[in-house]
Amino acid sequence: MLRSVFGKVVHDQWRMVLGWAAFAAIWPAMYVALYPSIGAIGDMQRLLDQMPPAVREFFASSSLDLSSPEGFLNMELFTFVAPLLVLAYTVVVCGGATAGEEEVGTMDLLLANPLPRWRIVVEKSAAFVIGTIVIGIGMWVGAAAGAAAVGVDLDLGLVGQAIASSCLLGFALGGVALAIGAITGRRWLAAGVALMITIAGFFLNGLGALVDWIEPWRPISPFYHYIANDPLSNGLDAGHALVLVAWALVGGVVAVVAFERRDLSR
Repeated sequence: MLRSVFGKVVHDQWRMVLGWAAFAAIWPAMYVALYPSIGAIGDMQRLLDQMPPAVREFFASSSLDLSSPEGFLNMELFTFVAPLLVLAYTVVVCGGATAGEEEVGTMDLLLANPLPRWRIVVEKSAAFVIGTIVIGIGMWVGAAAGAAAVGVDLDLGLVGQAIASSCLLGFALGGVALAIGAITGRRWLAAGVALMITIAGFFLNGLGALVDWIEPWRPISPFYHYIANDPLSNGLDAGHALVLVAWALVGGVVAVVAFERRDLSR
């Protein structure tokens, strides 16, 4: 395992990843299980129908329909919770991919091995991608278990596509954290800046639906590409998915170049 950076990261993180996947599974299972018992859902739907479409889009989608379990999950799970469950992992681990080893003083030992620097970044990133996918699978299993337990007719294919969109958002902002960590060598600075971009992107996308002069800037936000096509209702859109993949790839390339060029002796 020590001969492979990828294998070492997987070996070191598998307990944390499985634990986080189990924790992430609780949320969709809980929301799906709660859906049949919400007696006031008709009143909630009428209240939402009276809101302007732009206001509804700030929360999730202009096509919210709480009469279906998919619409309920769109508002309760995929607006805030699902992205946060993924981002809490990707932003932290990617921010510390290289910066974390620098801060604790283990980078010298790692670089003493006959490994090019680019392989360290690429193999660590690949391990984090696998970890994110495992967390996404945990969320899907939770939704499926909740639906089976209470007899809710839930389109698990669309749920999987919405979770995949959450994972792509995690890859995109994880790429930002990875790049900043490689540039600065500071783990929490990388995670903090990526978190600020996350919050700014969320409000840019939401306010763009309300304010005309902000609306043209919405495609800058990764959250726009995460939720714009309403993947829980319409499936994953290839164009939006490619934009999020591009964010992740650009972040990875910047991280490789920065880590290759940085003077780590200081």
